[in-house]
Amino acid sequence: MLAEREKAEEELKKAKEKAEESEKQSANRLIFINNLIDNIPIPLFYKDKNGKYIGCNPAFEGFVGRNKNEIINKTVFELWGTEESKVYHEKDMELLSKGGFQSYEYIVKNAHGEQREVIFNKSVFYEDNQIAGIIGTYFDVTEKHKLEDSLQKTQKLESLGLLAGGIAHDFNNILSAIFGFTELAMLKTSESKISAYLNKSLNNVERARALTQQLLTFAKGGAPVKKVEKLFPFIEETVKFALSGSSVSSKFQIEDNLWACNIDKNQIGQVIDNLAINARQAMSDGGTIEVHAKNITLSEEEHGTLASGNYVKLSIKDQGVGISKEFLLRIFDPYYTTKATGHGLGLATCYSIVTRHDGVIDVESESGKGSTFSIYLPATVDTISTKVKKSLVGHTGSGTFLVMDDEETILDLMKDMLESFGYNVVIKTNGKDALDFFETEVKADRKIAGMIFDLTIPGGMGGKEAINEIRKICSDTPVFVSSGYSADPIISNPEEYGFTASISKPFRITDLSQMLEKYGKN
Repeated sequence: MLAEREKAEEELKKAKEKAEESEKQSANRLIFINNLIDNIPIPLFYKDKNGKYIGCNPAFEGFVGRNKNEIINKTVFELWGTEESKVYHEKDMELLSKGGFQSYEYIVKNAHGEQREVIFNKSVFYEDNQIAGIIGTYFDVTEKHKLEDSLQKTQKLESLGLLAGGIAHDFNNILSAIFGFTELAMLKTSESKISAYLNKSLNNVERARALTQQLLTFAKGGAPVKKVEKLFPFIEETVKFALSGSSVSSKFQIEDNLWACNIDKNQIGQVIDNLAINARQAMSDGGTIEVHAKNITLSEEEHGTLASGNYVKLSIKDQGVGISKEFLLRIFDPYYTTKATGHGLGLATCYSIVTRHDGVIDVESESGKGSTFSIYLPATVDTISTKVKKSLVGHTGSGTFLVMDDEETILDLMKDMLESFGYNVVIKTNGKDALDFFETEVKADRKIAGMIFDLTIPGGMGGKEAINEIRKICSDTPVFVSSGYSADPIISNPEEYGFTASISKPFRITDLSQMLEKYGKN
């Protein structure tokens, strides 16, 4: 009997120890689960069968900006008291009555009052085979959506770039013909009235060329095709054109003997155009834009981001609404805009263009006190050479000049222009024919004065492919490349690809004259 009692006590003791160990393990598991939940970075919450919060993790407290004591025993409607939260509570009650799972997206405000795009995932949990409550999470997808939107914008820009490239190429061919034949007509007439009309036509074609280049640079970018240029009256004309039809006037203060700069005139024109339009929009009630230009010489580290040297400083000052400090640091960021209808690319493009010119664009502004944008462009202190001035009178040459282009009007134009300089012109419509002609002339020991090749020929050999074969035969014959799509790196760096120089369509007869005068053999 004693032995049986001792045995029973021993078994009871073991059972008790086992139960205590099991309880201890359960408690440890609960601690582990609670620690795991508390350390999950995703906001997580529990609700009872009445839709009232019974628990949540620190991430949830942080997101809603309330501590656990303020959250527990309240429904989402009691917690927030808004019409949206009333909808959330109704969804909770629907889920508790039907069971299952819910996932939906809403825009909510976080603890800092910021609007966030959030995905709610909710599921019921059970006790004794009965629905006992809801467990749910918030997934903040705001940044993910911003990234997706940014990617879509980038893809749209890339598509726009391809489209703009094709349009610019074709449209610039048309403009080239209008440009060229109008200039040739001016050379042939002695009637002052007709010359005046033709000159006005040229000015408008010049604007059309600038607009085409602006679209191209906006959509695709591209390295600048630089040339030593005077900044005025070009900048003054650009500002006045941007302000035409508005109640905003302009005032200019330009230093005497302002230095020239090595610039892509079309790209810098786009910068000035953007800044003038922004200033115009900032002065809806009218006002005056002040444009200042002066020569400055910077010592080492005087500016911070600019090397020492000579610069032209351009300042465009408006009397508009100004820019607050919180926005000032981000105005050059892509896609950042404070305008209701803006795309946030204008100033970002300006920044990119000026940077590619080895310059800097700065801004000073204050809310209600207007803005001043300052552009620093590296200056060329030497005056524009007399050789360039001579070329304005007209280049003269002799011998055979080969032109390859797929556009009949461009071939006609180039033939007339080059013949006016004194050349005998041979035209070809693709690189293969041009190469065959060149090889024949070389074998016959007949010199060619120069060649101009279109960069691309649809379905055929263009200048890019032809120059490789040309340079295998001859390294010193001047070969020029032309294109209506100046964003191509070959146009900005022709020497790297075997060409002598480049010329962008549409070009004027003076542009062609200057190029041949500088690089041609005659």
